[in-house]
Amino acid sequence: MIRHIVLFKIKDFSSESERNEARQNILVTFRSLIGQIPQIRQYRVEADCVQGLSSLDVIIDSVFDNLEDLKAYQAHPAHLDAVELNKQWSEYKVLGDFFFENKT
Repeated sequence: MIRHIVLFKIKDFSSESERNEARQNILVTFRSLIGQIPQIRQYRVEADCVQGLSSLDVIIDSVFDNLEDLKAYQAHPAHLDAVELNKQWSEYKVLGDFFFENKT
């Protein structure tokens, strides 16, 4: 199995309410992918709860059976639409992927 983790930093908006709205938009946009992309095995989209100086704002933690399924997710039109929408809210993203054994 492969775990795919993505973290987003929200752009600097002029007010905290605009930042909160952007955060909510990101959450809703990426959560909407659940059920649309069959390759997703597990999928969580959450806001950072600490909001420290070096924290990023939104975390996607997803699991796929294999690398081919991850690539299918990344190329899926619904995911590509979400990525495009997210550009208006996020300054940048960082991500990491790793293989693991499912022991459940």
